[in-house]
Amino acid sequence: MNVPKAGEAQSVASTFLERCAGLNNAGEFECHSRTFKRPKIPLNREESWMSFAAGLQQALELRQTDVVSELNRGDSLEDVLTRHLLVVEEMSESQILTSVLLLSPDWKRLTHGAAPSLPRSYREAIDGAEIGPQAGSCGTAAYLGRPVYVTDIATDPLWTAYRDLALPHGLRSCWSTPILHADGGVMGTFAIYQRKLGRPTRDDLASIDIITENVARAIKWAREPGHRIHISDVLPRQVAALGAIVAAIRQQASTLDDDGREAIETVVRGSEKLAEIVRRHLGEPGEAEH
Repeated sequence: MNVPKAGEAQSVASTFLERCAGLNNAGEFECHSRTFKRPKIPLNREESWMSFAAGLQQALELRQTDVVSELNRGDSLEDVLTRHLLVVEEMSESQILTSVLLLSPDWKRLTHGAAPSLPRSYREAIDGAEIGPQAGSCGTAAYLGRPVYVTDIATDPLWTAYRDLALPHGLRSCWSTPILHADGGVMGTFAIYQRKLGRPTRDDLASIDIITENVARAIKWAREPGHRIHISDVLPRQVAALGAIVAAIRQQASTLDDDGREAIETVVRGSEKLAEIVRRHLGEPGEAEH
């Protein structure tokens, strides 16, 4: 595998990010010191999902190097996971509250991992709860080793012992998915709470897979420092994620004026140049090392 020239890929990445800052807090697209309003056009569900999926994948991929830096400087696993979950909550089109619970060493209880938006009293009430066949969404998911999606906390028998804790806070549905080791063992659970009734769609399930995979990776790196990634391992995935979101933006080019289309093409060219440099210096997957 070729060794990158010092700073070259990083320099190109920095230049690209300086030229294209992405979406600012006002929902505007910034590029080349120009600002373009994001088009307010109706998207069908598939187009909307493709953009969201690409953005979510990119955001969590870009979080990976931050995770390593945060752990190396001594940040707690809770702090790291909280930042992960805030990314997810902020990107969601609907109001969601997310949670990560960690399975205790004796595999009997779930303890608090992170839950930036859940009420503190509720977090404390369920911290250390036993897993079992009727232990709410998370306790049941950890016990069975498979997802448990409760669409109505008020009536579902899995929540008999816990609904009086959840309902006063307006929590109406809870979808929980086990976080798994590479060997299939349960490490904990990731949950999405909503203040409305509902079941996950196919698109929701795909996003949950993305999230749980990234959360599992962060937990593993926190517990096994020797398995933390090097920048050369994650950079190709980050560039691929960037390419995905750029492609999603490009699909909307026809809705913009000439300046907008020119700005998008600049983003595309920058992304392609970065991908080319990364491939050249880090080698394509499967390429023999030199």
